[in-house]
Amino acid sequence: MKTTSTKTFAVAIASVFLFSCEQINEQDPVEPMKVSQEEKLVGYDPTTCNLVQTFGSGELPRHVSMIEENRAVMTVTAQRRGHNGKYLEETKGLLLDPTDPATDLTNPFDRQMLGMFGGILTVPDETGTKANRAGGRVTLDFSPVGSVTMKQMLFTDIAEEDRGSKVELYSASGYLLYQQEIPVRGKNESIFVSFDNVPGVVKAVVTFGAERKNVGSGSIARLQLCKEGEGYNDYARSYNVHSLWLEYTGSQPANVDITAKSGNSGKAIYSAKGMKPGTVFKLASSGEVSLGEELEITTNRKEKQVIPMNGDHTNPLKKQYGNFRIVGARDGFYPLKLEE
Repeated sequence: MKTTSTKTFAVAIASVFLFSCEQINEQDPVEPMKVSQEEKLVGYDPTTCNLVQTFGSGELPRHVSMIEENRAVMTVTAQRRGHNGKYLEETKGLLLDPTDPATDLTNPFDRQMLGMFGGILTVPDETGTKANRAGGRVTLDFSPVGSVTMKQMLFTDIAEEDRGSKVELYSASGYLLYQQEIPVRGKNESIFVSFDNVPGVVKAVVTFGAERKNVGSGSIARLQLCKEGEGYNDYARSYNVHSLWLEYTGSQPANVDITAKSGNSGKAIYSAKGMKPGTVFKLASSGEVSLGEELEITTNRKEKQVIPMNGDHTNPLKKQYGNFRIVGARDGFYPLKLEE
């Protein structure tokens, strides 16, 4: 996971005044600085397909169980942590006004520069009107659009007492695809968390505060993602495969071995014993080196599958190879188009 502090962004604003020889007292009106276009947003990933930064429209604060914005749709639930560290029953999420001093989760600089024009999403306290400060979690379920490729999240108010806050990304089978702690930034400060294009995400769970502790708060201020089937794909498959996400779809646990082959040589790059059905795993090369000419997958159940890795438009990648489904593949730049 890559993180970026807002303090690393320098902002230079130059004002240029043009004077007319004939009308020296007249000037064209200067439009106030706006951060309304996506490409102008600090931290914006240009490969983002679906940007969620307002979390819908309506009066704030308000409770929310579903968010639909920029063609992205997700259901939302929230849970407070009880005094014993266990989670209480699910409720709706809470959207707060970042400009309201009572919200106490942001600062004026971040609000302006990061384009916080709508609500910020958090866990409601027992009154249902303020951010919970005793630990909790927000769950985003993307199943209404199938799945998404997660690119980036923007969080606020991850201070020292919130250390241990984390993000977890799950597949449709409930397999944990990715987990990372959210770095501590400071009270009312904002922090970007960038993912390496994790595909097949059906559920994202954001936990505020360390588990089993009765403290923790924060909010989600922006999501950048690509819902299933959206975004630019390399249809021509011009380059070799550099990263691959696979799901084992067999009905019984299996021992799995994967070899990357180039010419007459091969190198073992992955091995797992007793892999359970629904397991999703990633294979990635280092630097600019590809995964080889082809991958050979074998199991103790006498299965053998060969997946081509070379850039070859005459031999496209398929979505399924025996009991292994390709969740996502990238050539180093773009996701690859998969055929049925």
